[in-house]
Amino acid sequence: MTRENEISDPLTGQHLKFVQRAADTGGEFLHVEVRLSPGGYVPRHAHLRQDERVTVLSGEVAVKVGRREQVLHRGESAEVGRRHLHRVWNAGPVDARFLLEVRPARRMEGAMRTVVRVTGWVNALTRRSRAR
Repeated sequence: MTRENEISDPLTGQHLKFVQRAADTGGEFLHVEVRLSPGGYVPRHAHLRQDERVTVLSGEVAVKVGRREQVLHRGESAEVGRRHLHRVWNAGPVDARFLLEVRPARRMEGAMRTVVRVTGWVNALTRRSRAR
């Protein structure tokens, strides 16, 4: 896998590796392996036209959908239906990894890349302004 299939967001502690992209699946789904550093998180968000499944590969991953919160361990999954506000975070003291499946893929990869790029810019600008 090339480095262009991997992106990181140091602000949120997310490290994403695109395993199966929309182009690989005819747009049916997107698989992303996500590693969350200790304290790492996926900010609260919702998708209007996509469903998600989070399957834990290692560590402890907390998922909150609406008011329901659960901590998942290796092999456990959580389903997140479209239009449901949700967030995900590392609930343990070490790196946590999960497989994220998004159906249909639509333009999710591009959206993820854009968010990481923007938070990187914000983080860099914030560091510069603090240094002055």
